[in-house]
Amino acid sequence: MSHSMESATQIKKWTNEEVHQWLTTQVNINHIYADKLLEEEVSGEVLQYFQKKDLLDLNIKHGPAVKIVSMLEELKSGLQHKSRFPAYIKKWTQEQVCQWLREKAKVYHQYVERIVEEEVSGDCLFCFKKNDLVELGIKHGPAVKIIGMLEKLNSGPEPILQPPTHINVDQENLQKTPEKQVELCQAPPVQTVSPMKTEPNTEELKIVEPSGKTVTRKKEVPKPQAMGAEMLPSKFSRTSNSLALLYDTLDDLHLDEFKRFKSCLKDVNLNSKPIARCHLENSKTCTDVANAMTKHYGEEALNVTLQILERIGHNELAAGLRRNLGLQKMTEQDPQKYLRRETDQGDKLKSLLTCGDNTLDRYDQCVIVMNKSCTEQLEYLQFLTKLKLFCVLDFDPNSGTDGACSFYTKSRAANLHFPAQFQDEVNGVIKNLNLYKQTSWVFCNGRHAIQSEWDKELNYEDWLNKTCGDVEHIVSFMCKPEVLSNRRTLVIFLLLSPVKTERDPVYDIFMAFYKKEGWREIIMTICESQSTFEKWKDLIQNKSGFDITKQSIYELTLSEVNGTIMALGPHNQPSGKLLPSSDSSTVVLQQKDEDRMTALDILCQNQCEKAYDGNDKGFQDFKIKVEEEFYRGGKVKWWNFYFCEKPKAKPFIRRDKYDNLKTIVKSQDPKTTCVLVNLFHHPGCGGTTLAMHVMWNLRREFRCAVLKDYTLPKAEVAFQVKNLMRLGSDKSTPVLLLVDDSKEAENTQTLQNCIRQAVEEENASRSVEDSLNSKVIIISCVRCPNPEDQYKNCATKRLYITAKLKKKEQDDFDEKLVELKKSHEKPENFYSFMIMKSNFDKKYIADVVSNTLKDLDMSTKQAKLLAFLALLNSYDAESHISTSLCEEYLGLDGSKIVFWGNESLFDRMEPYSNLLKQVNVVEKRGKYKAIRILHNDMANACLEELDRSYKINLSEITLDILHCDLFFKTGVVKDALMLSIQRMLIERQRRKLGDERDTQFSPLIEKIHLQEDRENSISKIQDIFVKASSRFVTKLSIPQAFARYLYLYEQDYPQALIWAEKAKIVQQNSYTADTIGQVYKSNLKHNIQIEKQKTLSKPEDFETNLKIAQQAIQAFQLAQKLAMKNETEEETDEYLIKTPYNTSGYVGEMEITLTVFEMISNLPFFEGTDPVKRMYMQSFLKGTLPITNVPKEDNEINSKYVDIIKEHTQFLLALKPQVKKVFEFFNGYFTYIKGNNTGELESLNQKKISDHFTRYITLVCSSPAEIFKERADKPKLRLNVDIEERRMFLEENNADTFAGILAKLHQQQNIMTAEEVKKITESYTFLHIHSVQKRKDTKICQNLILANIILHTLKPISNNEKCHKDLCDILMKTLQDIGVQHPSPEPYYLALLLLWPSSNEENTDIRTYVNSLRNSSRRELPYLSRKCSTIVHFYLGPKKGLQRLVTKPKLDECFSGVPRADLAQLWWSEGIFKEREIIDRLYRVNGTVEQSELYANYGKLKIPVRPAYLGGIRSGYSKENVSFFLGFAIDGPLAYDIKYE
Repeated sequence: MSHSMESATQIKKWTNEEVHQWLTTQVNINHIYADKLLEEEVSGEVLQYFQKKDLLDLNIKHGPAVKIVSMLEELKSGLQHKSRFPAYIKKWTQEQVCQWLREKAKVYHQYVERIVEEEVSGDCLFCFKKNDLVELGIKHGPAVKIIGMLEKLNSGPEPILQPPTHINVDQENLQKTPEKQVELCQAPPVQTVSPMKTEPNTEELKIVEPSGKTVTRKKEVPKPQAMGAEMLPSKFSRTSNSLALLYDTLDDLHLDEFKRFKSCLKDVNLNSKPIARCHLENSKTCTDVANAMTKHYGEEALNVTLQILERIGHNELAAGLRRNLGLQKMTEQDPQKYLRRETDQGDKLKSLLTCGDNTLDRYDQCVIVMNKSCTEQLEYLQFLTKLKLFCVLDFDPNSGTDGACSFYTKSRAANLHFPAQFQDEVNGVIKNLNLYKQTSWVFCNGRHAIQSEWDKELNYEDWLNKTCGDVEHIVSFMCKPEVLSNRRTLVIFLLLSPVKTERDPVYDIFMAFYKKEGWREIIMTICESQSTFEKWKDLIQNKSGFDITKQSIYELTLSEVNGTIMALGPHNQPSGKLLPSSDSSTVVLQQKDEDRMTALDILCQNQCEKAYDGNDKGFQDFKIKVEEEFYRGGKVKWWNFYFCEKPKAKPFIRRDKYDNLKTIVKSQDPKTTCVLVNLFHHPGCGGTTLAMHVMWNLRREFRCAVLKDYTLPKAEVAFQVKNLMRLGSDKSTPVLLLVDDSKEAENTQTLQNCIRQAVEEENASRSVEDSLNSKVIIISCVRCPNPEDQYKNCATKRLYITAKLKKKEQDDFDEKLVELKKSHEKPENFYSFMIMKSNFDKKYIADVVSNTLKDLDMSTKQAKLLAFLALLNSYDAESHISTSLCEEYLGLDGSKIVFWGNESLFDRMEPYSNLLKQVNVVEKRGKYKAIRILHNDMANACLEELDRSYKINLSEITLDILHCDLFFKTGVVKDALMLSIQRMLIERQRRKLGDERDTQFSPLIEKIHLQEDRENSISKIQDIFVKASSRFVTKLSIPQAFARYLYLYEQDYPQALIWAEKAKIVQQNSYTADTIGQVYKSNLKHNIQIEKQKTLSKPEDFETNLKIAQQAIQAFQLAQKLAMKNETEEETDEYLIKTPYNTSGYVGEMEITLTVFEMISNLPFFEGTDPVKRMYMQSFLKGTLPITNVPKEDNEINSKYVDIIKEHTQFLLALKPQVKKVFEFFNGYFTYIKGNNTGELESLNQKKISDHFTRYITLVCSSPAEIFKERADKPKLRLNVDIEERRMFLEENNADTFAGILAKLHQQQNIMTAEEVKKITESYTFLHIHSVQKRKDTKICQNLILANIILHTLKPISNNEKCHKDLCDILMKTLQDIGVQHPSPEPYYLALLLLWPSSNEENTDIRTYVNSLRNSSRRELPYLSRKCSTIVHFYLGPKKGLQRLVTKPKLDECFSGVPRADLAQLWWSEGIFKEREIIDRLYRVNGTVEQSELYANYGKLKIPVRPAYLGGIRSGYSKENVSFFLGFAIDGPLAYDIKYE
């Protein structure tokens, strides 16, 4: 009941019992004092006359007496007590009051002892006045000081006090409210009133409130006050603790056990007379019984309880009580010793969490297992927000509404899961549940916030049957080495309520972790009270024999636990993180918002500020440590820039290109929404540092972030960047995004495109002014061996820096060294800094390495590990070996390092540790620490020193690392190492496409092959590849690379074929099939080369080569078929550059066919310059002249050749039509699709194909002179000769295919091109007129139409040109003949060009033709289905007839003065469609978006159109009106510059 507003007239109506209840429930004093007033028959009428002296006369201590009088006056006046002190004082325990008086107020210890004796807790002190202190014997001076300092607390922060030392058991029982309980599968938090109470107390109180209204309320069971432990123990404090322990013990009894306990009290005389039956009958709860026993037996109540427990056979509870009695006795005898144990527990907690580092960075992930909590505990769970939580296994079904989960998600992001969601395969679970990126909060026994049958809380039996298996599976999942490393993970059992028996899910989950090898050592327990720990410890020890004491915290309160953990580093900014916003304002970056942007590491404008006290020694130590890490080769941190801005500090060294990069960032066109700036740099020369330096100095103008998660889809990253741009404000703020160490320019460009589309979509609904600020600038740092070459070949905005310093930079480094000498010991040992200071001097690096490796003993594991790191870092720039893996390799006990901080890895690696650095690695499966050599140049120097001084060469180190089993077991860190080893062995180093400096193999294999002894290197390389193939059994690239080595360097073709077949067994795809073809091709070329050196060719050799050629073509044709299956992006031979479609099979078949043609042309009867013999060969290849009819000398050699050719006639006659199809394929391939970032490769391929086509024409086609002679010799066959002549002309000019004609659009447009197209048009007109089989001229008809369209664009007024109507008539006739299921897309493409409706007409068939075009292009042009863009050759203009078709070259002419690279960027970004010259020449089509599909609208006609760029239309299935420009591609109409109306 509430008496806070009672009037004095109502108080006097209270009975004695109601006064007692008010004292225990509202004033919250000890039952003993309340009982004393009850014994003295103090009713409400009497109480209103009581003064403090009257209470003191009853032996009530001064503290409670002041509190009673104060609250009584409050009731009389009807007003709440107005104290001059802050309200939080009321929460202080007696211990904390004592601590504050001693440490903060500096009060004389005798006065403190006097206050302690009078039981002054915080709620009592809150009511004190100066006279109350004086009456305690405290002099006026100290009394005034105490009151004054208490008042001063109002204007300052709350003092940090140690929570109470040994009141855990009291608090466990004294802070809970009674409620009706249902026994489920685990015990709820300990409560004051026993859960055995099944009937509520029906006795009621009628109370009149000040308003005059009478209310009826149930009587509440009195609660004992939580009496804090005193610094100097007294009899009263012992009684208080004994009473609390008695409550706890009785509360653990079940209902039937409690009845037996009361029966023993009634009937048995235990060394004293039993309690009166009337008293026990009125005692219905454990609280009542405990009070009665304490009143009757006094201090012997616990001993009586112990005897009864043993008598009723409750040995477990009796043992626990006996232990607690011993602890209580020890506390009374030596309180200072007990306080020392408390202090040790705080240090122990720090040690368990940090391993002595005083920072929480020691562990990469933390797993929490917790049971039910109560409301009072939540404020002390703030430490959960600071831990790196991987997963929380929560057994509280109310956690999501008013428990720990609800508390956590107010400030941090978490994904709420159920156990069944972890059932998929590992990678699927990680991806779907967003593990490592956000906390997974798993409800392990129901979730009351969700109302469904499956989310109910279960009793233990049902949980064991239905849910236990799923939760244990989560444990098994997390314990997999590929998920979590037990060396970098901490498991914490957070027991917020007791676990009483083994029949508890939390116990089962502990045992599940316990059974996992290597995991029991990393389990720690935090208990909310010592009694909870004792029960938990006994359960574990009785079952397993394992003593968890060393890994448990049980003497600290939750408040102490929380305070201790929150005080650990890393420290956060107390003022909050700030971001720049519009109009020079700032917004606060909330932690929860930051959690949700999982892809971004956000730089705030107040980064690092106020996290430390700048004058604190801890800050200075931290500064020295961070600077040392950076200058020794660690990655730059924001702290490094912050330190250089402090007074008297030297500015951070600016690289030569700093101003250039800053200018580029700040001077972007406001109309461009997303800009990409590439920064090419040598590894280790400061490229990333330069980019971060610019970001740091622009952090108040831009919202800056570093992309940290490269595994997320680009669209998701774009979404997060867009959110960052608008976070906390209705207006946009520009974003500066750093993409570090991007190796694939295509990925960054794709990200740029996604961001641009996301921002522009948002801008559609915003003002023009706001849209101008909606800008993202991406700085992409690209590590490469040749940054200057990359710079020259890059089309986007770019910069480069190299491993060479300018004079100004060198002077800056000299000045910085002078500064470092003042604050650091031996900065000369900061080798990464000194390498740059020496301007990357090779001699300096070699001398450092030579001195360090002096007297190296390669038999030791330390030396071998150093060699492994040097090898990896030299040949895979980003490689490393995880710290835990190094510890395991060196035999360091990881578990001891984790908890007790024994010998560290760097200690064990002495004297080589000065060459090493520790790095933080972020993978898609989380973070971990790893070791690498300080600098890449130093790694190279180590290898050179090992070879020069110790004769340890590359092949030996490589074989050593491949023979180490430890490195090839599954696991997160081991997978990363295996990938580095694989790249080192097979990844080729490309400098520039077509560059002769390109390596045939990885640099490591090339160097072993070239520099080591010839015979030895061959053997070693073979050993390396054989061993590697046994390590990487599922990787096809290893046997592929070995096959290449064998056929290129060793000419061992049988063995090469065996290894190529092994690669195909691992995975059959277009690349493995091509490797087999390459083995045959290389063998064929090798044989021909040898035969050229012979004076006489043998028919047997010719036959052998024919068979090899046939096998090669079969392999290449298989590669083509596999490529057509629309394979996912596969692993290729040595990670070759990937094209959108693997064309190597087509190139291989072409080369083999031309080689066979040359072989045939060298036969005796086809050989020479005689045109007649040449014509015989051409006729034979066409199948018009059998080999037996070819004129030749009659000799044995020719006869053998004829027999061989007869045997292979079918194969030989199929070559010409097959290679013709290959050329047609490439015509379409280069004409219809864009090359993306592989444009340079495509250009080289195109030139190669062109050269092959020239060879083909020379070998196979007849010359014009020969055709003229044929026409003269055979006048009756003149028509056929004329037809053949025109066909030959078309073939020679690559105009016999639709794609070949279309390609004429993009040739350099001049008079010669127009004349060539004119002749092509004439030829097709002739062929169309003289075609006899009308149903078979579809190809001629479509090519005729296209030639006329192109002729019109090149030469609008031409006598040879057919008009628009004539072309439409031909097309309509053709479409009628072929229907809508024709396999070729070309006729339907022409339908788009000629029959596309205008604004005032509808062509109802056009929709059908669009669908037919899409279907046929997917079937016939498989490369179109890859992730590539199709080329648009024609755009829809505003005019009529053929003039409405606007070609891309015509649009490019509008920008003749723009550099080609800049123009290409305009097209790529769609910025071209913002230019007035383009807008005036194109027609904007109206359309709609429905169900995420785009349509062009012409009256009632809706024609499906595809957005030209991914993400061009909004998600959400909203129906909207849009407009766009229209382009025609071979796979359908494309929409550009889509605008929502």
